[in-house]
Amino acid sequence: MSTTPLFLSPEDSRASLIQVDKALESMRDAGFDLTAAAGEPLDNSIEADATILRVMPVYSQDRKSIDEIIFADNGTGIDPAVLHHILSMGYSTRYGQRQGLGRFGVGLKLAALSLGERLDVYSKRADDPRIYHSYIDLHDIQAGKQLYTATTIAEDWPKHARDLMSDERGNPFVSGTVVIFGKIDRLKGGGRYGTSLQEKVSDLRKFIARAYRKFIDTGRTFELEGKVVTLHDPLFLMDNPRIISHYKPRDVRGTVVEESDLLVDGHKVHVTVTLVPEEFRYFRGAGGEHDMDGRDIREFQINDENAGKLSILRNGREIYYDLVPKLLPGGRTDKVNRYIGIEVSFPAELDDFFQVRHVKRGAEPVSKLREELRLWLVRPVRKARADIKAFWNYQDTRKKIEQGAHADSMDTAANVESRFPKGVAGRRVTLENEQRIKDQTIEDLRLDPSDPEHQSKIEQILQQIDTKPVTMLDGAWPGKELMEISHLNGRSVTVLNHRHPFFRDVYAPIKRVADEGTDDMAPEDMIDLARKAEAAIDLLLMAFVRAEATQTEPEIFDGLRTQWGIFAQEYLKEKFKD
Repeated sequence: MSTTPLFLSPEDSRASLIQVDKALESMRDAGFDLTAAAGEPLDNSIEADATILRVMPVYSQDRKSIDEIIFADNGTGIDPAVLHHILSMGYSTRYGQRQGLGRFGVGLKLAALSLGERLDVYSKRADDPRIYHSYIDLHDIQAGKQLYTATTIAEDWPKHARDLMSDERGNPFVSGTVVIFGKIDRLKGGGRYGTSLQEKVSDLRKFIARAYRKFIDTGRTFELEGKVVTLHDPLFLMDNPRIISHYKPRDVRGTVVEESDLLVDGHKVHVTVTLVPEEFRYFRGAGGEHDMDGRDIREFQINDENAGKLSILRNGREIYYDLVPKLLPGGRTDKVNRYIGIEVSFPAELDDFFQVRHVKRGAEPVSKLREELRLWLVRPVRKARADIKAFWNYQDTRKKIEQGAHADSMDTAANVESRFPKGVAGRRVTLENEQRIKDQTIEDLRLDPSDPEHQSKIEQILQQIDTKPVTMLDGAWPGKELMEISHLNGRSVTVLNHRHPFFRDVYAPIKRVADEGTDDMAPEDMIDLARKAEAAIDLLLMAFVRAEATQTEPEIFDGLRTQWGIFAQEYLKEKFKD
C-alpha cells in the first residue's frame, strides 16, 4: 500500500529538515548576554593554547552602539580543512568531550548570533603563511546568497584587527585566530531603562576577571579595550596585582575557613569557604565599600549584591556566580555573607550532576547533590559568620577604649551627615562662647587640663567636638534630665546623665553584655535583660509623648517629631547595613 499522500508526487511530499534562515533567526534568543557570548570565543582561544587573548568592541561613530566585537588570540590557529566546518551548527572538533571547556558544538555560533547577524573567523597556522577566512551572514542566508560555509584565503587580517595580532614589541603572531561578531544590533545604549554601553563593558571586564581567574593566575594575558584585565578571586586567595600594589608590604588575602572534596560518581567536587581579608571587613557597617584606611574598594565586589553568591567552576572556568536557593544555612539574607567566599569546583564529567547548559552560563546541583553541599556548608559558614562578628566585637571594644564608648555611633552619624543640611541651632554662638561651652564640658566631666594623665582624653574630646556633627559623652549628676545638649554652629554636644534610671538600670547592663559577652549569663537572665530593654524603649518613647502633653500647644513639636524620625531612620540604616 502506498504511503504517498493523495495528489502528491514523492518529490512534493518531502521537506528540508531545517528551514535554515528561520532556524538561525529563532536561535538568536538562545540565552546569551554580552558576558556569556564573549565567553565562547575566549574558551576556544584557551583550548587553542593562546597566551594572549584580546577583546575589542568597535563603536558606532556616535558611540551609542557597538557595531562589532573583535576577539583575537595567539593560539595555534584553525586547520583550514575544518575552518568552514566550525561555523556549521552542531559541529565541533571536541563534540561531547569533557577534557576542556567546549563540548556542545553550538556555542560560538549561538553566541555571535545572539548579539548580531554576522560571524567572521580568520585564522593562521604556524606552518602556513596564509590567513584563511570563513563566515556566516544571516542577511545573505535569507537572501539566498549564502547556501553553505566555505574557507577562502584572505589578503590580510581585517582592518580593526591588525594591531591586535602582534605582541607588545610589534612582532606579528606566528599563529592565531580572529573572531568577529559583526552586524551587531543588540548592543545599544540609552533608552528609558537602557543600561549604558560602558556599564555593559565594565560588567564584561568583571566577568573576564572572575570567570578566567585560574587562567590569568597561570600566566595568560587577557585584554579588554587595550587594557590588561587583572584577576578577581572572590575567595581572595590568589595574587591580585591591584591588591598587591595598593597594600604592599602587607599580604592582604583571604583566610580559608574550611575546604574539602566531595566524592560524586567517582569524581571529586572541591568545596572551599574563605573569609574576605580582615583589611576589607575591618569595621562593622563598612558595607564592603571601604577598607581599614577608608579607601574605596568597590572594585573588589564585596557588597550586598554579592552576599551569599557561590562561584561554581567547571574545569577551572567559572560558569555560575549567583545564589543557589536553600543552600546556605540560616538563609542568604544575612549581609555578613558578603564577606564569605564559597567556591565549588568540579570536572566536566559531572556536567549532568550540575545541570550544565549549552550556554555554559548557569549551573545548579541536582537536588541530592545540593542537599549534600548544604549539609557540608553548615559548619564552615556558621564558623565564618561567628569569626566575622567576633572580629567586629573586638574592634568595637578596642575603639571604645581608644576613642570613647560612643565613638562608633558618632562615626555613624558623621557618615550620613552629608545627606542633611547643617543644623541651625547655635548659629549665633560666638567663638568665645563656644570655647566657654567646651571648657564647661571638660570641667563637668571632671577632667583637669593641668593633669598630664587627662591631656590625651581632653584633646580627643575637643577634636570630636570640632569634627563630629554630634559628640556624645558620659556624665552623671543629680537631677531628672536624660541628657544635656549644647549647640555650636551646626555641631552639637550631648552629655548623658548616667544617674538617670534609664542609663543606670537598662543601658548600663546592655552595655556590659556588649562589651564583655554573655559567658557568665544564664539564658533566662539574657531573656530578662532583652525584655527589660524592650519595655524601656517603649517607656522612653511614651515619656516623650507624655512630655508633649504638658504643653498647651503641642503642635510646635510636629516638625521636631518628623526630623527625629528622619535622623533615626538614616542613622539606623547606616549602622545596620551589615
